[in-house]
Amino acid sequence: METELEQPSISDLWQRHLAAPFRKGFRGRDLNGIDFVMLDANIAGCVQTFLERGKLNLFQTATLGLSYRDVSFVVPTLNEQDAEYFWRLERLAKLVLRAIALKNESAA
Repeated sequence: METELEQPSISDLWQRHLAAPFRKGFRGRDLNGIDFVMLDANIAGCVQTFLERGKLNLFQTATLGLSYRDVSFVVPTLNEQDAEYFWRLERLAKLVLRAIALKNESAA
C-alpha cells in the first residue's frame, strides 16, 4: 500500500485496481450489512464514470460518499492481503471525492 506522500493519479490507481481480481471468499459476504460485492461495484462505477466524464451527478456523489464511509469501516477489519484490494477502492473513492470538491470549490 502506498503512503499518503505517494500520490498515484486516479487513472493509475484505477488501472492497478482493474488488474486485480476480486478477492476470493467475498462474494455473498457482508460485514454489518455492508455487502462486499456492492461496495466494489458502487465505487468502481463512480470512479469509471468520473474518469469518463470528469464529473459525477449528485446521486453518484452521494453513493460514492456513503461507499467511502463503508469501505473505510471495512478495511481495518481485514487481513493485509484482503485489505489491499479494498484499500485501493478506499483510496480511489477519496481521490475522486477530493477532485469533485476542488472542482466545485473553484466553480463557486
